[in-house]
Amino acid sequence: MKIFLFSCFLLLFEQVYSQRINGKTVSDSVLVSQVLVVNINSQEKTYSNSQGQFIINADLGDELRFVKEGYERKVLKITNTDEVFINLIKLITEIEEVEVKKKLSGNLDEDSKLFNENKKKVALNNDLKVYFKTRSSGELMKPKPGEFVQPVGQGFTIGGPDNKWGVTDLVEWIRENLTDEYFISLGLAFPEINSFLYYSLQSFHTMTILKYGYCSEEDVGNLKLHFETSYKKFRKK
Repeated sequence: MKIFLFSCFLLLFEQVYSQRINGKTVSDSVLVSQVLVVNINSQEKTYSNSQGQFIINADLGDELRFVKEGYERKVLKITNTDEVFINLIKLITEIEEVEVKKKLSGNLDEDSKLFNENKKKVALNNDLKVYFKTRSSGELMKPKPGEFVQPVGQGFTIGGPDNKWGVTDLVEWIRENLTDEYFISLGLAFPEINSFLYYSLQSFHTMTILKYGYCSEEDVGNLKLHFETSYKKFRKK
């Protein structure tokens, strides 16, 4: 009888003090997806879905941290098992001040040259983007006489001829959609981002993403969790 009562007590204790907390993240009544939710006490992590909803394990007294780029961080202490609504506040983005190094002279021909310089820089940057996206020709990639060539074996390969994306396409998509600021916030320097992505994606299941050339919101959430884990290994290399 005592054992039965003790078992009932443990079951009741677990139900009260170990709960799956349901919640929703909003900002001024607008649903906010891909918010990182961290249980500070247990270090468990999850992301809110497209409807702003999330579920995470938490004991009474645990603190949850909510993080998303462009919004103020928020911390909530769990005092009951009710559904929680988190209202995130948008950060004010300051427009970078443009410094005018040369003063206008009033001469139309001379002053127009200043604007032409900026147009040249923009055109050069666009040409560089196209250059880096262009695949090298087979003739160019052929080894030179006497140059060492890595033997080709039956090793593991990522992607295939029927895939809509290659790994390079996925890396480009990740940088455009997660933005470089996200990786810098992890602790990476700007020149390290590409190296980190290629390193990290080696241990991520990319087959479906590469086949269809598409990243779902669930894929993005899983990628973020994977990046945060593999960053520690990347730093220990």
